[in-house]
Amino acid sequence: MRDYLGQKEQLRLEQVALIKARATRDAISAKIRALKEPQVLETRARELGMVRPGETPYAVRGIKHPAVPPRPADDGSTGVWGFISGIVG
Repeated sequence: MRDYLGQKEQLRLEQVALIKARATRDAISAKIRALKEPQVLETRARELGMVRPGETPYAVRGIKHPAVPPRPADDGSTGVWGFISGIVG
């Protein structure tokens, strides 16, 4: 009986882990789909300092406290996907 109850608890824990993994997968898939939208992709590229061909980039120096745009609330994203898709979600 003890083994049965232990296995039942282990199954419950695995099901919870599976639900969390699926939610993470769905969130990453949504971020990937959003990055296929031109305006989202351009915004992210410009945040990285990229410019279009023919544009002239400028660097402003000497500002002690640069204005930083507000970031969305942390949704728990970390790593590369959190960085790439910071404006999505």
